Amino acid sequence: MMLTIDQVHNIIDETNGVLVVESFGVDENGSLKGKILTDTIPEADGLEWEVEISPSYPFRALDTEPIKFVNRSLLDYPHVMEEGNLCMHPADYEDAATQFAHDLEQLKEWVKRYYVEGEKDEHYEHLVVNHQPIRNEYYTFCFAETTTNFDDEDYGIVNYVMLLDGQLLHKRVRNGLAREFVSHKQFKKHIIPCNISLAYKQPISYDGVYCLLKEPPAVHDKFIIKRYAELAKLMTQQQIDFIHKFEESHKGDKGFFPLFCGYKIQNGEIHWQVMILFMENLPIEAYRTGTGSHREWHTKFKEGNIAWAQTENVSYNQFFGRGAMDEALSAKKMLVMGIGAVGSMVAETLTRCGAKRITLFDFDEKDPGNVCRSEYHFFTGITEKTAELEGKLIQISPHLECDSLVPFVDCAIKASNDDPAAIQELLNEFDIIFDCTTDNQLMQVLDRAGLSSRIVNLSITNYAQDLVCAISPNVTETVRLVYGLLGRDTETDLYNPTGCWNPTFKASYNDIACKVQFAMKHLMRMLSRHEPMGSFYVSENETNLIINRI
Repeated sequence: MMLTIDQVHNIIDETNGVLVVESFGVDENGSLKGKILTDTIPEADGLEWEVEISPSYPFRALDTEPIKFVNRSLLDYPHVMEEGNLCMHPADYEDAATQFAHDLEQLKEWVKRYYVEGEKDEHYEHLVVNHQPIRNEYYTFCFAETTTNFDDEDYGIVNYVMLLDGQLLHKRVRNGLAREFVSHKQFKKHIIPCNISLAYKQPISYDGVYCLLKEPPAVHDKFIIKRYAELAKLMTQQQIDFIHKFEESHKGDKGFFPLFCGYKIQNGEIHWQVMILFMENLPIEAYRTGTGSHREWHTKFKEGNIAWAQTENVSYNQFFGRGAMDEALSAKKMLVMGIGAVGSMVAETLTRCGAKRITLFDFDEKDPGNVCRSEYHFFTGITEKTAELEGKLIQISPHLECDSLVPFVDCAIKASNDDPAAIQELLNEFDIIFDCTTDNQLMQVLDRAGLSSRIVNLSITNYAQDLVCAISPNVTETVRLVYGLLGRDTETDLYNPTGCWNPTFKASYNDIACKVQFAMKHLMRMLSRHEPMGSFYVSENETNLIINRI
């Protein structure tokens, strides 16, 4: 139930250091509005705040805080937004009165820390950019750290690719990704590549312009500037001239091009803000000064507002910042053999956890029956498993280098059963081999080959009752031992599709995935040396999944 005016006044009266200076009332939208004063230091004037409490209080609606404390004179202080409202993330209380009392205490805490004591936050906050439609469409550009550094006040061409279009609030989103910068500051141009996978450096690309600014394009150190005149102060004349030269070289073109404006942030990295420039309404013009032999041409920005796009840093540490495998493990070269139900889940899990180099192997095709319990799509129809999964994994991570071994490798390995050196030459380039083929012959050949690679053999019993993980050495012996101990019936009650085809075990996606993910959690810890290395199998009872070490 929403707060009443009397409740609001009573709670404020009971809160030390807060006074009502303009009584609260209800506006045409049903919100409660009034003004309060918070104490600062003894014998000093307090801070006056406009307060607005929405009808949904204490619940957020559309991810918007249901209460606003506004003071437009405090824009230079941390956590005060462009409209003067304090950015708050209070603890949640279902009772409105308790929530309001807590919100007032949080307001007092902000006044004490940031206004009275002048505290500054250690972590960096990006400039506030209101992501608005530009000509009825949204624009977003991603970028990643570069392999080499930029010169001060650098400028040149940014080469980018367009990703798939998205949708936001029923409007189209055009998504781009920078793949390299070409510096034109020095007489000899040089390329500054972005740290992204080769897959994103091969498609059709487009050109824009980049400029490193003298300082961040900020107002009050946190809000993005809005007019070209403000931007011009942050650029060198050479940079402005280069943008105009780019415009002139593309006269007659239609559409838009992005202008990447870079600046250094606290940790020394370069952050990019991108503005959208339309070819029929370019912001830089040439003008002439002087007369006769003293005439000179110059360039300058026109008057006007900047159309800022949204930018996202997709550097590896940012992309996987919410959680990734150990850094040393992510750099290892991995081979996933057999990408059916278990293998496709293993490959996707490795990708989403930050693996940088994965090679796939399978000689089978994906058909509609594989979709229900593997990481494939029906929409792509009949296709090679390796081709589809490779495409999917690359779409997941811009930091993954992914390729496939040709199907003939299966013959080559088995034909070299008596020639371990040949198998070693073929497979020793991989640090870790995940064998998910359930091919006992391949398992035995790999086991005897004396590979320097770590072999992880994963298989699952009928109805996904158990998942067996055997780790080299002695994979074959371990698998036989565990299956003997389990005593599972592996020959009857299998799934037999129509036609002549090998039967397969019965289990749903959920049956398989829960055990695969549980096993992968421990495997990645073992391979990162956070757990002792050793074979195991995963079983379950009515309430738990259980790791059984061999």
